[in-house]
Amino acid sequence: MSSPTTKQIPKVIELNLSDQVFTFTDATGTEWHWNASKGYRLIEQAPREALELHPSDHGIDLVHLRHRYPDLDEQYARTVDLSKPILFLPFHDGTSVLIDGWHRLARCVMEGIPFLPCYELTPQEAQQVLVMKIPPRPKLAPMDTKKGRRKP
Repeated sequence: MSSPTTKQIPKVIELNLSDQVFTFTDATGTEWHWNASKGYRLIEQAPREALELHPSDHGIDLVHLRHRYPDLDEQYARTVDLSKPILFLPFHDGTSVLIDGWHRLARCVMEGIPFLPCYELTPQEAQQVLVMKIPPRPKLAPMDTKKGRRKP
Protein backbone atom coordinates (compact mmCIF):
# COMPACT_ATOMS: atom_id res chain seq x y z
CA MET A 1 0.00 0.00 0.00
CA SER A 2 1.41 3.37 -0.95
CA SER A 3 1.57 6.24 1.48
CA PRO A 4 -0.50 9.30 0.72
CA THR A 5 1.42 12.16 -0.81
CA THR A 6 1.38 15.40 1.05
CA LYS A 7 0.68 18.52 -0.87
CA GLN A 8 2.50 21.67 0.16
CA ILE A 9 0.17 24.64 0.24
CA PRO A 10 1.83 27.84 -0.99
CA LYS A 11 1.98 30.78 1.38
CA VAL A 12 -0.54 33.48 0.55
CA ILE A 13 1.10 36.87 0.30
CA GLU A 14 -1.15 39.71 1.35
CA LEU A 15 -0.02 43.21 0.48
CA ASN A 16 -1.96 46.43 0.68
CA LEU A 17 -1.22 48.90 -2.09
CA SER A 18 0.42 51.23 0.43
CA ASP A 19 2.54 48.55 2.15
CA GLN A 20 6.27 49.16 2.23
CA VAL A 21 8.41 46.14 1.36
CA PHE A 22 12.10 46.11 2.30
CA THR A 23 14.57 44.09 0.22
CA PHE A 24 17.85 42.78 1.61
CA THR A 25 20.50 40.73 -0.20
CA ASP A 26 22.61 38.59 2.12
CA ALA A 27 26.22 37.48 1.66
CA THR A 28 25.14 34.40 -0.34
CA GLY A 29 23.21 36.51 -2.85
CA THR A 30 19.82 35.43 -1.51
CA GLU A 31 17.22 38.19 -1.74
CA TRP A 32 14.86 38.59 1.21
CA HIS A 33 11.70 40.70 0.93
CA TRP A 34 9.82 41.72 4.11
CA ASN A 35 6.58 43.68 4.51
CA ALA A 36 7.57 46.40 6.98
CA SER A 37 4.03 47.79 7.12
CA LYS A 38 2.73 44.42 8.27
CA GLY A 39 5.47 44.41 10.92
CA TYR A 40 4.07 47.61 12.40
CA ARG A 41 0.55 46.15 12.28
CA LEU A 42 1.82 43.14 14.26
CA ILE A 43 3.33 45.54 16.82
CA GLU A 44 -0.08 47.24 17.16
CA GLN A 45 -1.74 43.84 17.71
CA ALA A 46 0.81 42.79 20.34
CA PRO A 47 1.99 46.05 21.93
CA ARG A 48 5.40 46.16 23.56
CA GLU A 49 7.79 48.73 24.93
CA ALA A 50 10.08 50.32 22.38
CA LEU A 51 13.76 49.59 22.93
CA GLU A 52 16.59 52.09 22.48
CA LEU A 53 19.08 51.71 19.63
CA HIS A 54 22.36 53.51 20.29
CA PRO A 55 24.01 53.66 16.83
CA SER A 56 27.50 54.33 18.22
CA ASP A 57 27.31 51.10 20.27
CA HIS A 58 27.04 49.20 16.98
CA GLY A 59 29.68 51.12 15.04
CA ILE A 60 27.05 52.86 12.93
CA ASP A 61 28.24 56.17 11.52
CA LEU A 62 27.51 58.13 8.36
CA VAL A 63 30.24 56.32 6.39
CA HIS A 64 28.65 52.98 7.31
CA LEU A 65 25.16 54.21 6.37
CA ARG A 66 26.30 55.62 3.01
CA HIS A 67 28.02 52.31 2.22
CA ARG A 68 25.04 50.17 3.24
CA TYR A 69 22.44 52.45 1.66
CA PRO A 70 24.10 54.26 -1.30
CA ASP A 71 20.81 55.85 -2.42
CA LEU A 72 20.17 57.41 0.99
CA ASP A 73 18.46 60.78 0.53
CA GLU A 74 20.18 62.80 3.24
CA GLN A 75 18.07 65.89 2.55
CA TYR A 76 14.89 63.88 3.11
CA ALA A 77 16.45 62.22 6.18
CA ARG A 78 16.71 65.63 7.86
CA THR A 79 12.89 65.91 7.75
CA VAL A 80 11.78 62.54 9.16
CA ASP A 81 10.02 62.03 12.50
CA LEU A 82 12.44 60.55 15.02
CA SER A 83 9.67 59.68 17.47
CA LYS A 84 8.44 56.77 15.29
CA PRO A 85 10.39 53.64 16.28
CA ILE A 86 12.50 51.97 13.63
CA LEU A 87 11.86 48.27 12.97
CA PHE A 88 14.26 45.32 13.14
CA LEU A 89 13.75 41.61 12.76
CA PRO A 90 15.97 38.73 13.83
CA PHE A 91 17.91 37.17 10.96
CA HIS A 92 18.89 33.53 10.60
CA ASP A 93 22.59 34.18 11.27
CA GLY A 94 21.97 35.67 14.72
CA THR A 95 22.06 39.28 13.59
CA SER A 96 19.19 41.71 13.15
CA VAL A 97 18.06 43.40 9.94
CA LEU A 98 16.65 46.93 9.84
CA ILE A 99 13.53 46.69 7.65
CA ASP A 100 12.20 50.21 8.26
CA GLY A 101 13.79 53.42 9.48
CA TRP A 102 16.96 53.97 7.44
CA HIS A 103 16.27 57.69 7.04
CA ARG A 104 15.48 58.06 10.76
CA LEU A 105 18.71 56.26 11.60
CA ALA A 106 20.62 58.55 9.23
CA ARG A 107 19.11 61.67 10.81
CA CYS A 108 19.96 60.38 14.28
CA VAL A 109 23.59 59.86 13.23
CA MET A 110 23.87 63.15 11.28
CA GLU A 111 22.51 65.17 14.20
CA GLY A 112 24.45 63.32 16.89
CA ILE A 113 21.32 62.12 18.67
CA PRO A 114 22.42 59.36 21.08
CA PHE A 115 19.59 56.87 20.50
CA LEU A 116 16.44 56.03 18.57
CA PRO A 117 13.36 54.10 19.69
CA CYS A 118 13.08 50.73 17.98
CA TYR A 119 11.06 47.55 17.88
CA GLU A 120 12.33 44.07 17.11
CA LEU A 121 9.92 41.49 15.80
CA THR A 122 9.91 37.98 17.25
CA PRO A 123 11.15 35.12 15.02
CA GLN A 124 7.50 34.10 14.49
CA GLU A 125 6.53 37.64 13.48
CA ALA A 126 9.55 37.79 11.16
CA GLN A 127 8.18 34.72 9.35
CA GLN A 128 4.78 36.39 9.05
CA VAL A 129 6.22 39.48 7.36
CA LEU A 130 8.47 37.55 4.96
CA VAL A 131 7.01 38.16 1.52
CA MET A 132 9.51 36.12 -0.46
CA LYS A 133 13.00 34.68 -0.42
CA ILE A 134 14.77 34.36 -3.76
CA PRO A 135 17.84 32.12 -3.87
CA PRO A 136 20.92 33.34 -5.73
CA ARG A 137 20.99 32.70 -9.43
CA PRO A 138 23.46 30.04 -10.49
CA LYS A 139 26.50 31.26 -12.38
CA LEU A 140 26.14 30.36 -16.03
CA ALA A 141 28.99 28.97 -18.07
CA PRO A 142 29.93 30.63 -21.37
CA MET A 143 28.06 29.15 -24.34
CA ASP A 144 29.44 28.19 -27.71
CA THR A 145 27.27 29.49 -30.53
CA LYS A 146 27.64 29.63 -34.31
CA LYS A 147 28.99 33.16 -33.88
CA GLY A 148 31.53 32.10 -31.27
CA ARG A 149 31.71 31.97 -27.50
CA ARG A 150 29.06 34.06 -25.71
CA LYS A 151 29.49 35.28 -22.17
CA PRO A 152 26.59 34.69 -19.79
